[in-house]
This record gives sequence, C-alpha cells and structure tokens, in this order.
Amino acid sequence: MSEYFVVANSFAAPFFSDLSQEYIKGKTPTEAMTRFRKGYRHPMGLFAAMLYANADDFHKEKEPLSVWLSKAAKKQEREQGR
Repeated sequence: MSEYFVVANSFAAPFFSDLSQEYIKGKTPTEAMTRFRKGYRHPMGLFAAMLYANADDFHKEKEPLSVWLSKAAKKQEREQGR
C-alpha cells in the first residue's frame, strides 16, 4: 500500500471551515480517498478533500491525485464559473 497526504475542509462551523491534514494509506489514490471519506469525522461533515502523493506536492501546489467535492462544493464551483 502507498501512503498519501490528504487536505480536507469541513462545512463551515459556524463561520469558517476547519482544515485537516493527514496521511492515509491505500492501494490507489481512489482507494485512499474512499478510506479517508469513510473515516472522516466532523460534526459539520466533509465539504471537500484533495489527495496528494505527499505533503511536498501539496505545498508546491502540484495538481492533486484525487479530489472529492460535496454537492455544495460542486454547486459553489458552478456558480463561480470554474
């Protein structure tokens, strides 16, 4: 299994979202993201998550290997024209 770095935001609680960063293992980026989503615990829920090969890739602003967006995050992107 490979180890990946995940950066996630909760839904706003109550005025801004909480940021979390952690490593998670998986056979593929998709499997690691699925494991992260299933294990995510926050009272307000998961708004968005991005998975990277490692923390350096995140800090160097490389493209994430996997992205998960809630319905609200997808709607927000559509409204902002992304």
